[in-house]
Amino acid sequence: MKKKCKIITTIFIFLFILSSKLWTQNYYIHYYGIVSNNLDSNMAKMTSDLYFTQLSEINNFSVEDKRESPLLEKIPDIETFSENSLSFFVSISKNEIDDSWLVTFHMIDKKNNEEHIKKKHYASFYKILMESKNELKETIKQLIENDNESSIQITTQKIQEKNQNKQKENAKDNNIEEKHQKSIPLENLSGTWKGEENIDKIVILRGGRGFVIFNNGASMNIQIKNSTSVPNQIIVTQNSKSNASFFPELPRNIALQAAVQAEPIQWILNINDENTLKGIKQTLLLEGDNCKKGEIPVEWNKQ
Repeated sequence: MKKKCKIITTIFIFLFILSSKLWTQNYYIHYYGIVSNNLDSNMAKMTSDLYFTQLSEINNFSVEDKRESPLLEKIPDIETFSENSLSFFVSISKNEIDDSWLVTFHMIDKKNNEEHIKKKHYASFYKILMESKNELKETIKQLIENDNESSIQITTQKIQEKNQNKQKENAKDNNIEEKHQKSIPLENLSGTWKGEENIDKIVILRGGRGFVIFNNGASMNIQIKNSTSVPNQIIVTQNSKSNASFFPELPRNIALQAAVQAEPIQWILNINDENTLKGIKQTLLLEGDNCKKGEIPVEWNKQ
């Protein structure tokens, strides 16, 4: 019985040593940060710092911060990597259709001319920030052990060509996006917006409909259409019967008289991106003791 227990113990110890072999060795990691076209400066810094902190807390890792800024403009050039360490960076992209996120972890082993990558999908950006250190540790383990989706034996020249091709593709995609911005589906603009002093919020629904809630409590139905003549532009038109409360800039007595025959209020807005609309509002403006139709600049920001 004692002999049997001794054999079992020996096997257990062997398996434990085998499974933990990776973490008995010290690894030197150069951290280069993150690459993304979908993050603002605050989100980028928060995410980049998070990965660096988690990397630094992993046992057997000696991490050197090689970041020049929280957000990289492009994938790092292979020549910047050291042969005496592993180089690590993360690329993050957003799926505009369902608002999910794709995170790609890159580990470069320049000494052996290898690039190892692992991709993970997240339902929301919040999920990325909430992922535990142990999850990152497991991902890094898979990258180092080459147990990942892509382990590429690649020469320095090929990595450079890959970076150059990716830059060309990004530039091409940006040009296409600028030329065809008007083709952005109205569904992509759906959500709650804010941007005018006398308006509490604007809600854009799928299908080109929506409503405006004024600070005074009035509610206006609106219709949203793509401009047929100007690229990158939408037309938002009042789709409710005129009401004096739709003109909070006017004195109440003037608004009551003007609302009877007032034309529908209209916004002509350029799509800076899917979170920013800038343009003009065509409405009634005060002129002396009366009012007339005029234009004022406006900006809507998605909440």
